[in-house]
Order: sequence, then structure tokens, then C-alpha cells
Amino acid sequence: MRAGWMLLLLAGVAGHAGAQMAVGPGMPDTDRATCGHASPKLSLAACTRLINDKGAPADIRVLALRNRGYEFQLSGDLDRAIADYTAVLKLTGVGDHDNAKLYVNRGLAYALKHDADRALADYDAAVQLDPRMATAYINRAAIYMDRGDDHGAIADLGAAIGLRPKDAALYVSRGAVYAHSGDVDDAIADDTTAIGFDRTNAMAWRNRGAAWRAKGNNLKAEADAAEAVRLDPTMAAAHADLALSLQSAGEAEKAIAEFGKAIRLAPTDAEVIKARGDAYLAAGDRNLAIADYTQAIGLDPKLTSAYNNRGVAWLELADCDKAIADFSAVIAMDPTEAPAWLDRGEARERSGDAPGALVDFNQALRLAPTTDEALRQRAFLRQTAGEHEAAVSDYGALISLLPTDGAAFRGRGFSELKLHRYDAAIADLTTAIGQDPADALAYRFRSQAEAAEHELAKASSDDAAAQRLGARLPTIPHAEP
Repeated sequence: MRAGWMLLLLAGVAGHAGAQMAVGPGMPDTDRATCGHASPKLSLAACTRLINDKGAPADIRVLALRNRGYEFQLSGDLDRAIADYTAVLKLTGVGDHDNAKLYVNRGLAYALKHDADRALADYDAAVQLDPRMATAYINRAAIYMDRGDDHGAIADLGAAIGLRPKDAALYVSRGAVYAHSGDVDDAIADDTTAIGFDRTNAMAWRNRGAAWRAKGNNLKAEADAAEAVRLDPTMAAAHADLALSLQSAGEAEKAIAEFGKAIRLAPTDAEVIKARGDAYLAAGDRNLAIADYTQAIGLDPKLTSAYNNRGVAWLELADCDKAIADFSAVIAMDPTEAPAWLDRGEARERSGDAPGALVDFNQALRLAPTTDEALRQRAFLRQTAGEHEAAVSDYGALISLLPTDGAAFRGRGFSELKLHRYDAAIADLTTAIGQDPADALAYRFRSQAEAAEHELAKASSDDAAAQRLGARLPTIPHAEP
């Protein structure tokens, strides 16, 4: 499922010029009448005869070239269409105002051939010759969007809207670009305007719903997606959006059903299949999630999120080797993906590879220094290895991020205890107990610190509390000297 913002490609091809023809010397009346006014086969033949008629006036040959180029373009013969349009330019001069439509048509042909530079040059020429040609702005906006130039696309679509202020499709397109650029409020405004002009425009409802979801308004997102589905039950993206909203509302079964509808409509959309896998995983059905992730990867072998989430599913099934393989695949494709390093570190830790896990947690934190789970995991590994100063540092960074995390205070308190800094240990463990009065381990560790400080009554009381709460540690009457 792509980023969720659908841009309408509103490119167009100008029509025939044949109605402007007049009869010239040696030019059959039938060819004049047929060129641009008959079936493609007959029209092409008539236009070709007119072009090859050396006695035909230049303006008649120009019109025949225009019409033949148009027929070639409609039939998909883009190279011949471009050749005819170019011949017209040579005969008429590139600055001829009447050539604005020709530039639009040739620009579209170049765009369809993935020659964006030439397409842009032609659209620029069309706009200069006729600043009121909306199609030139629209087509140029499509290329800007493809290149990631949201500012240029928005400017051109704005110009087109100025020329066609009631064209709902233009607002939908500009709304999509606004959404792509992160300007969700303007996207909603444009989609709302489009709906005002055309309440049957399913794409406007779908895109506005996606924008509402980006703003965190799940109720409005679900309502808009449902309306898009009602208007166009064949729109796979609308079903997928509705599924995402249902999933956010906790209606997992309904969400999975909607994802299924989207997949039936778009069976090769790897991202929708991956999204259903996410829904299965959230519902606890890891095997079905793995099946969807595997199918998504088969369709798009570079879909790193599918590898990563399949790795999470394997990890939940305690298959650390397969989890490590999937996280490694993500890292190989994108070494900057910090969550993959973190997840692989956890899988390595569970498999007993503490040194490898530490390497991965270090890299995760190099890429994302404020990742709280990476700090927690690394602190624990350092603590386990007896590196208590380093553990104190990591727990300190974690507490700065999560000042109400009792487990972090308990962890730091334990390392302070091992470093014989008993006052600091007691302070941290007291904070941990204050945040979670049922933390048996915090009581046990504070008991040890208090015993080391010869506060035996307090130590005995905390030890009793730890035993009552169920701390699974042997009774230790005093801390190590």
C-alpha cells in the first residue's frame, strides 16, 4: 500500500486540426475530408497522402501532420507522433502561438516515453505560448510530483485551478500533493472543496480520509473511507484505508476482512498484503501474519518492512534463527534502519549471543541515540557482564527520556549497589518503589543496600516485603562488603 496519497494523472491530448483544411491543387476532396475525420486506419492513410503531395500548400501539409501525429499518439506509436509534431514545428516556427497544443501533445508523448526533461521543455513552451492552457500546467505538475518537487506541482495545479475553478479533480490532485508534502490541513481543505463540487468523487473521500488518519482523527478517517467504498466498491485503496481505521478502533476481525477485499481487488499490491499481515500479528495470529509477509516479500523483495515484521513474528514464536535472518536482510538493504539493529540485537540476546547483541544495540543507538528500548537492552547486557559504570550511564540516559520508568531506576539502583554506592542505590530504589509499590526486586536490592549501611531494621523490613511480593532471589542478610 503506497504512501496513501493518490495523484490523478490529468494529462490530455489535443484534438484533430482537420476541420480547418481547405482544398488545394491536386488534392483529392476525399483525403481532405478523411484526414482526421475517419477511422484511424483511413485517417492515417489520407493524412499521409496529403503530406506526401508535393503540390499541397504548406498549411495543408502542416494540418495533415498535426492530425497524423494525433492519430499515431492515440494508437500508442509515440515515436512517429513525436516525429510528426516536430516536423510541424520546423514548418511553422517554434514560436507560433497555435503550436501550444502541439507542445502539450508532444510533451505528453515524451512523458509516456519516460523522457521527463523533454516533456518539461515542451510544457514550458506551451505555457509561454498560451498561459491559459490548463492542460500544460496539469501535465507539468505530474512530472514535478514524480520528481518530488511538491512546490512546483502545487504552483502548477494552483494555476490550473485558477483556469478551472470548479474542476473537482484538480483539487483532489493538489490535495494529494499537499498531503505528500506533509501539509495535511491544506490537503483536507482541497479534498473538502472537491467534495463540495462533486460529492460522487470517491477519490476525494478516500484521500481526505487518509489525511484525517494522518492527523489522528480516526472517526473522520473511517467515515470518509466508508463513503469512498460506498461510492466505488472497486477501489482497493479505500478498502485498505477503511481496514486501517477499523484496526485503529480495535475491530481486528472487520479490519482483516476489509484488507481481504482490498487484496482481492489488488492481488499484487505487496503493501496491502503486508498491512493485513500487521493486522494478523496485532491479533496474535503469527502464522497467518508470516504467510502474508512471505507473500508480500515474494511480490516485492525489497519491502523491508515485511522482512522486519516477519522477523518480529518469528521472534514471538521463539524462532531466533529465522528472526535474525529477516532482520539481517533488512540491514543488508538499509544499514541505517535502526529498528532492525535493535530487533536483531534482541534476537541475538535471546539466542545466547550476548556479544553480537551488544554490537547491534550499539549500532542502533549510533543511528538513533534516543531509542529507549536500545538503551534498556544495552544497559541490561552491560549489567549482566559486570560493566556497572556503563550500565549506570545507560540507565541514566533512559531515565532522562522516561523519568517515570521505575524499572530504569531499579536497574540503575542495582548497578549503584554493585559499585558500593549505597546512598545512590537507596535513592534510586526508593524512587522505583514509589513508582511501583509491588516491585519486589526493588525492595530486595534496597534491603541489601540498607544492610551494607548497617540500617538493619530497614533492611529486614524491605527483605520481608520482597519475600511477601515474591522476589525470586535467595534471602541475603547483608550486602557484600
